[in-house]
Amino acid sequence: MLVETAAMGRRTLGEPLAIRGAEGDLSLRALLRILVDHELAEYATHRERSAMLRVLTPVDLVRGAETGRYGNEGRELPAAPPADDAHARAIEAFDDQLFFVFLDDVRITDLDAIQTIGPHSRLRLVRLVALTG
Repeated sequence: MLVETAAMGRRTLGEPLAIRGAEGDLSLRALLRILVDHELAEYATHRERSAMLRVLTPVDLVRGAETGRYGNEGRELPAAPPADDAHARAIEAFDDQLFFVFLDDVRITDLDAIQTIGPHSRLRLVRLVALTG
């Protein structure tokens, strides 16, 4: 399954993410759990990498010259929330309609309705942005 993220009002989508193990008959609640677990694992890997001492390669130096950023400058990243808290936050955000979910271009509004997900299914999460003044 491919997962895409977008924010309302922006033309570009986030980088599509291939998720394995998210196929078959699943509820949106189960899908969100899989996505949150994936993101927690990615964050833990990123946090571990950022804590390591790295030798800058020539490619890193070129990228740094282009972006103005050469490393993490010793910045310590906070720990991720416990998995149960992260799952609850994702469900709460969905319930509060902070994002919409589309599976193969069909909006899902029920967390517990069973969805059939194939290897080529496309799940799109669209974050809603609050408008001010």
